[in-house]
Amino acid sequence: MDVAWIATDPGSGDPASTETRSDVDGFMSRLQHLLSAGEGYTEVRRVEAYYPLLTFSFRGDYAVMHLFESPDDCRLLRGDGGLPATKTVEVPVLGDDCTFSGDFVSSVTKATATIAAFIDGAPAERLGEWVRL
Repeated sequence: MDVAWIATDPGSGDPASTETRSDVDGFMSRLQHLLSAGEGYTEVRRVEAYYPLLTFSFRGDYAVMHLFESPDDCRLLRGDGGLPATKTVEVPVLGDDCTFSGDFVSSVTKATATIAAFIDGAPAERLGEWVRL
């Protein structure tokens, strides 16, 4: 299966200006480079449709995920409890740092598994609890 994606450059941290299409292994390879760099942002979708689109922002061990079911339907994945709701983290989103409470922070391991399940075709409701913004 092929996917369409954008990702920050692992070296500079700058977001890509154009979408890349590749097989799943190509996308996962770029994701692994970002994970090695310790922070990054990526968006991924299946090539047959523009939506749903999944975003993955992370820094260190903490990740935040957005799901876009349409241009007007944005949701945040409920966190996995690894960070208390009273704590916050900053993660890169499209070149800027954004702050999120622990309510919406997951481990990088959980977020990576969520991306893999999404790419494999899992429906959004099987990926976790999504909170509409």
